[in-house]
Amino acid sequence: TFVTFKITEAIPSKKITWLVTDSYLPWLNDKTEWTNTSIVFEIAKQNNETIVDMTHVGLTPEVECYNECEQGWDFYIKQSLFRFINTGKGAPDTPRAIREEKV
Repeated sequence: TFVTFKITEAIPSKKITWLVTDSYLPWLNDKTEWTNTSIVFEIAKQNNETIVDMTHVGLTPEVECYNECEQGWDFYIKQSLFRFINTGKGAPDTPRAIREEKV
């Protein structure tokens, strides 16, 4: 399993876009399904909080991994990244079975 990203847009404190230039996801029929998709992080301040909005452009309900990948992103953004920002320790290597229990 691997995914290679290239930063294609970076606006400090506002937005960063990663282009998937190569991928290999062995559990999928199309093992390179993520290649040429983009992950966009938009950052905004609201009151005294920071809002991070993440979109995986190209990950649509018609794509094979949509449900599984949506669950994975939900865990990594809503739990692991949130924990990392607030405590300095996230959960980047959490196995899928444990992620599914937590989502």
